[in-house]
Amino acid sequence: GPAVSSTTTVLIRRSLPELLKGDSAVLECAITQLSSSDLYITFQANGVDFPEKQYVDLPASNGPHSLTRQFSIPKSHWKTDNTFTCKVNQGFSNSWVSSSNVKLFGE
Repeated sequence: GPAVSSTTTVLIRRSLPELLKGDSAVLECAITQLSSSDLYITFQANGVDFPEKQYVDLPASNGPHSLTRQFSIPKSHWKTDNTFTCKVNQGFSNSWVSSSNVKLFGE
């Protein structure tokens, strides 16, 4: 497989433009230092994958890639005790989970 950078980072955060709209819950998954390869991104609530996968085909390049993907949280998951994470799966054996978790609703 492709050489894997040990510095790949995955960060989950609220989407600021969507946050300002009020009646929505959109998360962003920001990934940096990715090698060129096919991958998919899943968002999770309390460690359980949402069924939707976002597939990404990264073109070959000399340097690492960075990308951001958004996910709209279904209203059924708008609960104060839900914790959301983002997981990146690359190839058959590589995966990274966001280092921070986001609680969308309440403190």
